[in-house]
Amino acid sequence: VPALAALPHFPGVVQVAPNRLVPMAAYPSDPGVASQYSLSNTAAFPSWDYGTGSTGKVTIAVIDTGMDGTHPDLLGKIVNVGAIQRQSFDAVTGAQAANHPPTDSFEHGTQVASVAAAMTNNGIGIAGVSWGAQLISLKIFNAGNGNTSDNAISAAITYAANTLQNNADIGKLVVNLSVGGPGACGTLPLTRAALTNLVTTKLVPIAIASGNSSPQACTNGGNEGVDAPANCAGVSAAAGIVPVGATNSSNNVASFYCRGAELNAHGVSAPGESVLVDTPGGGTTNTSGTSFSSPFVAGLMANMLSYNQNLTPAQIQSYIRAGAYSIGGLSLAPGGNASGAGQVNLFRTMRLTVNGTLAGFDGEVKPIAFPNPFKPSQTNDVNFAIPPSLQGGQMSVKIYTLDGTFVRTVTGLSWNGKNTDGNAVASGTYVFVVTTSAGTGSGRVSVLR
Repeated sequence: VPALAALPHFPGVVQVAPNRLVPMAAYPSDPGVASQYSLSNTAAFPSWDYGTGSTGKVTIAVIDTGMDGTHPDLLGKIVNVGAIQRQSFDAVTGAQAANHPPTDSFEHGTQVASVAAAMTNNGIGIAGVSWGAQLISLKIFNAGNGNTSDNAISAAITYAANTLQNNADIGKLVVNLSVGGPGACGTLPLTRAALTNLVTTKLVPIAIASGNSSPQACTNGGNEGVDAPANCAGVSAAAGIVPVGATNSSNNVASFYCRGAELNAHGVSAPGESVLVDTPGGGTTNTSGTSFSSPFVAGLMANMLSYNQNLTPAQIQSYIRAGAYSIGGLSLAPGGNASGAGQVNLFRTMRLTVNGTLAGFDGEVKPIAFPNPFKPSQTNDVNFAIPPSLQGGQMSVKIYTLDGTFVRTVTGLSWNGKNTDGNAVASGTYVFVVTTSAGTGSGRVSVLR
């Protein structure tokens, strides 16, 4: 530090700053990646340099309609050991039975599982948030029945807590529950008790969809709010229950989901509008709902726990909320009840997980691009970091040459070095201008081919 302070006084020295190392961002080979705005909008690519869920063993239990156990993006991820491989819980009574091989009644569970942890970098389908996490199916919907029950949900949560957590073949456990409906948390007493046991006694974090409807139609004990059981967050002072709202490709809150005080105090938002997912049989489709925002967060939880298996549900919830970006369209009440702590940012959250702080990263004080210089021969994308002062909805990043010629607009937090026509730009220095509902900032990035 004393040497840095002295250098500006030498003739010819224009600027002095520490030379911080910035790793290249991982970019998977899955064909759907180019259409997964969810990854670029949440800085998933640079986050994977901190961890992809492959360090310590971790499994995501998907409590849902089941999953297609033959899907090439899921088959290699599903835990394949004995009776704990996959279970079904009767939609009315909650009675437990084996579901071997795992099957999906309504496609929903397959789609949800793929968002969280589709096999990644395998040249098939989409990229999951967690490359390394295993999957296990806990089916709570019977074939031909579009409903489930307090009995079935609570039985699946209890099985996850008491049987799966810390099982040698499971490792650490994360639970996703993309299920819910109107009513206060107390209308599901068995589920409420099971959730408390899950996060406080067994120390398992859970992401729960906040619900889908116009905000005015969402009810919580007769009041506008988050669906049950997502609204159980905080009810039993149980840290680690994370309700999840939805955002769209423009980094604004979506119009269709339930929001309220529980989301504000305990939750976040994640991409959930027109999200690319895997479907039974091996295809992909675009779909919308907080059902697909929630597993995005569950995948992030898995990457965090894989890196540090001593993290508690409370720490995981805290890091995810602290790493989120403030977003929201003005017409939809930005922040707070509408989006919780904001839209998840995987890079910031994984940085918190690894370093315990966001301090020391230039992107916290000004817009930056990294890696800079950007070498397309070495990494597929350059990534942008936006400081808290510029975080907001309606985000766009416009790229220009130094003489002011427009190159391209991107709505996410990464750029592949191509112009609006899809052609690679030449080597040189480019200006990027970040605009959000909170203001405008700019920076420069060098492209070296």
